[in-house]
Amino acid sequence: MSHRCPLAAGLLLAGCVVWPGHGAPARGGGKVDFQRDIRPVLSDVCFHCHGPDNEKRKAKLRLDTREGALADRGGYAAVVPGKPAQSELVARITSTDPEEKMPPPESGRQLTPRQIELLKQWVAQGAEYQTHWAFVPPQRPELPAVKLKRWPRNGIDHFVLARLEHERLKPSIEADKATLIRRVTLDLTGLPPTPEEVERVLADKAPNAYERLVDDLLRSPRYGERMAADWLDAARYADTNGYQVDDERAMWPWRNWVIHAFNDNLPFDRFTIEQLAGDLLPEPTLEQKIATGFNRNHRINGESGVIPEEYRVEYVADRVDTTSTVWLGLTMGCARCHDHKYDPITQKEFYQFFAFFNNVPENGLDGRKGNATPLLRVPMPTHEQQLADFDRRIAVAEARVQELARQTVADIDLPAATNSAAWTVLEPIEMTSLGGVLFERQPDHSILSTGKQPRTDTYTITAQTTLQGITGVRLELLADERLPKGGPGRHANGNPILSELLLTAAPIDDAANVATVTLRGPTADFSQEKWNVANAIDGTPSTGWAIHPEIGKSHAAVFQTETPIAHRGGTVLRFKLDQNYGQGALLGRFRLAVTTSSNPTALPPEIADLLALKPGQRTPQQVEKLVAHFGNPSPEYRKANAELEKLRKAKRDFAERLPTTMVMEELASPRDTFMLIRGAYDKPGAKVGVGVPASLNPLPDGAPTNRLGLAQWLVSPMNPLTARVIVNRYWQAYFGAGIVRSSENFGSQAELPSHPELLDWLATEFIRTGWNVKAMQRLIVTSATYRQSSKVPAKLVELDAENRLLARGPRLRLPAEMIRDQALAVSGLLSEKIGGPSVRPYQPAGLWEEVAANPKARAYVQDTGEGLYRRSLYTFWRRTVPPPTMATFDAPAREVCSVQRLRTSTPLQALALMNDVTYVEAARALAQRMMTQGGATASERITFAFRLATARPPEARELKVLLGGFEQHLVDYRNDTEAAAKLIQMGASKPDTKLNASELAAYTAVASLILNLDEVITKE
Repeated sequence: MSHRCPLAAGLLLAGCVVWPGHGAPARGGGKVDFQRDIRPVLSDVCFHCHGPDNEKRKAKLRLDTREGALADRGGYAAVVPGKPAQSELVARITSTDPEEKMPPPESGRQLTPRQIELLKQWVAQGAEYQTHWAFVPPQRPELPAVKLKRWPRNGIDHFVLARLEHERLKPSIEADKATLIRRVTLDLTGLPPTPEEVERVLADKAPNAYERLVDDLLRSPRYGERMAADWLDAARYADTNGYQVDDERAMWPWRNWVIHAFNDNLPFDRFTIEQLAGDLLPEPTLEQKIATGFNRNHRINGESGVIPEEYRVEYVADRVDTTSTVWLGLTMGCARCHDHKYDPITQKEFYQFFAFFNNVPENGLDGRKGNATPLLRVPMPTHEQQLADFDRRIAVAEARVQELARQTVADIDLPAATNSAAWTVLEPIEMTSLGGVLFERQPDHSILSTGKQPRTDTYTITAQTTLQGITGVRLELLADERLPKGGPGRHANGNPILSELLLTAAPIDDAANVATVTLRGPTADFSQEKWNVANAIDGTPSTGWAIHPEIGKSHAAVFQTETPIAHRGGTVLRFKLDQNYGQGALLGRFRLAVTTSSNPTALPPEIADLLALKPGQRTPQQVEKLVAHFGNPSPEYRKANAELEKLRKAKRDFAERLPTTMVMEELASPRDTFMLIRGAYDKPGAKVGVGVPASLNPLPDGAPTNRLGLAQWLVSPMNPLTARVIVNRYWQAYFGAGIVRSSENFGSQAELPSHPELLDWLATEFIRTGWNVKAMQRLIVTSATYRQSSKVPAKLVELDAENRLLARGPRLRLPAEMIRDQALAVSGLLSEKIGGPSVRPYQPAGLWEEVAANPKARAYVQDTGEGLYRRSLYTFWRRTVPPPTMATFDAPAREVCSVQRLRTSTPLQALALMNDVTYVEAARALAQRMMTQGGATASERITFAFRLATARPPEARELKVLLGGFEQHLVDYRNDTEAAAKLIQMGASKPDTKLNASELAAYTAVASLILNLDEVITKE
């Protein structure tokens, strides 16, 4: 044993996976297919110990590559092509010696005789390896020839039919029109068709009547809501932050964006780029910034005592997991602590991907007050009208103030202004920056800082003057046309800085002939609001200064000296300026001046320049500036100016109350990224830059090395995964399972595609059409494959119970949202409102109180009115206590990304449909429609309700059963009027008092039965 490698088993032992598109596995010496027959066995049984993970690899044997399998191991090899008898792999899997056999008997697993035979055949046939099919860019296949030439309606059907004919099967007949109308309407809008819509389509005898229906449904605003429902699962959307505290957040503006993006048919490549990197686009719009909320939907911890950096790292890792799952169908998170055990993704590559998302200016401990930074204020349409009204009123007030200034003041000559002291501008001798900023001397002796600037920095400026007895130092922050937007106090991207800009100054050197100065001040600041900063360089709060909130203007502040400065031969002054740029780099222009005045005051540079002009030389505009600074003696002017300031403040206060949404932003200086040992936040290893897995396509030429470049890489036509992964999930939405059933995993452990050529054809078609999402939905639902009847012959149940061959149409229980929305729609209760904040419909009393750990999160305040009847898409989603009705019908908790829902069948589902107040109220509302709109007789009314719910009239036997039930209920409720009254009072909406209570209760019972029919909660 000492010289032989242990071919240890993997985590699971699977049976031979058949790639149906290529027929059955080889038998009797037939050709073995590596992708279909061999890779699944090696991946399940061998890769755990002999796969991509270098750290956990046993005996230095690698079986996921041909080079590793064929490597010389000192006179023998695991695999010798064409020679099974000389291959150690074959010897080990066929050995009867417990010490030699692989997988080891103690593992509890064993290869089947069929798998052993396949491996032996594979070695005998040359041990051919192939790159994993999903990592090879899809090539557009030719449409296969078929015998039943009349059946295909588009390219999809050629691939499906070719497979059926290979299996000697035939497709099912087309579903009846009413069933097909209901199926496609539910699939494309999430709501059932009305009887009028069904009748209209049934009456349309044009050969393309069905296609015209599909086009109408794709134009419906309900289409965007339906598509958004699946995307919210993938984006782990919720209305709370998660974890124990689970405070509320407001991300519904992003949800609005998703709905509108689908309705507007935003191409999927743009849909991707804007969600991952909309903020990095040139001059991004408000909507593009909102779109980046996709990767702010993760959980955020607000618990006291947590370590912020630990959770910040978790947020970044979550983005890696989510992005790789949604767009690549890869379990990249498995490489966080070590190389991936099954796929060619190294731990280094995980952290290179991690680096794309590691530059968000966020805090790991946040969210206690709702949304966490970075965030964006989002005016809704009503807010925009109010803001426009503010702007209009402010413009009128400004014009009034300017007119009064011109009318009442021809010039200004204030004694206080002329006594503001003579200032001497210092010429800088030397300038340095801790952050490596470059400086340019300007003709006016000011300093322009240029280059890429860090978030915080310290400038050291040395200057010299011959003045004796210096009493004050003036620091000026100047506007300049070369600066973003022409003025200070702005990001490099031109947007106003949201947090304060802190300026502090103090001479620091005590060398010979160098002044040591104690400063007091600033003595004056023309900003509307003083802002002294505690963390000044010298530790004295009084020497701190900030320009907030007067961002975008020139500024000046004077710092007085405690004693006059005087030295022989002049004075050398050395200053330090601490710059805190808040949320982005700032280009700045500074100037220093000194005075010997006994009463130094600060004046803005532009005001000082105006005062230097002689009376009569100033223009009206310059006079207005002086008036704005020094005031105006006119009472009328002061009143108008006060009104103007009042309006401006009202607008600022209103803007502060606008809803916010969390978005992505980049730090001015990228954060260093390190590989984390065992994934631990506090164990950094080697430093890495951004990058993508080498096993996939490289970043496109010229792509930026940031999130924008990553997004462009994902939707590059050379990316082998994205188009496949997305069309597979579209297919899953219609047929219940993707062509690749493991839609979250396209790696080595994935289930092989049932129709590989079809998958590649759809992927290339998606790219060919310009990533046209609506065109892809139309292609699928207009195919003959989709339009088949869902009836299952007994033979087909035996051959293909899960419908992987697609010999029939889909038959699936509706998703949680559709079940509730359908009940509201057929009852007439459903609200038509689209978008907006989440709502709180009915849920069991006391549920949050029982489950929520945070006392603030225990009070569930149920909505009233329209909020009770909005589509389920808008239901308030608390992560720690998901909406119970949704959870009962298998909706995920939304704590992490989910791209595939399970479908279960439990008694709780039946209990909910029969007893939950939502469904009982819907049954009563439907009963009222039966009595007021359904006709004069019980038979007509029941037929009316049945058609509303199923899109078809009941058969005679069905109607007989329902009529018998109604008559029995009517007798019961006439005998028990109290029970009838109690039933029809359920829910917030009120029963029609004009209707007989016992009769209404009897129809309610029948309506409840109809809403509970398997046909109603199932897509046939």
